[in-house]
Formats: sequence, C-alpha cells, structure tokens
Amino acid sequence: MTLSSVREKRGSVVGEGINYSQSEEVIAFCPQCKALQTVWLVGNNLMPTTKFSQQRDYIYHNCGARQPCRLYFTR
Repeated sequence: MTLSSVREKRGSVVGEGINYSQSEEVIAFCPQCKALQTVWLVGNNLMPTTKFSQQRDYIYHNCGARQPCRLYFTR
C-alpha cells in the first residue's frame, strides 16, 4: 500500500500550526496495533467514531495504546 498523495504532519497534536475552518480528512495510524483508518476533523475536534477518541490535542485508538496516533493529512 502506498500513500503517495499524503503528507505527514509531524507529531500527533491536532491543530498545531493548522487552523481548520471546515472538515479535514486525516489518516490516523496507531503505533501499537498498526491500524490505519481515515478519520475526520471539524474545527480542531475529531468527529465521533467508535474506534478512535480524542484526549486534549491527541487522537488515540481504542486498542489500549498509550501512544497517540500519528496523523497523515491528504493534501
């Protein structure tokens, strides 16, 4: 699988240096279980999903990972 049109946002912080005025499609990668899924951010908030949650400025996978997901933006 290649993600040729995807750029990685350094770190895992939501909204750092980017101001979302509309929805933004983001690929979340869990460092523990290697899950890879598209999620949506509206404002600087994660749209509700059953597999991912947001705590402060970080997005976590529900597998029990203590490390936040890495975020990849599609632009």
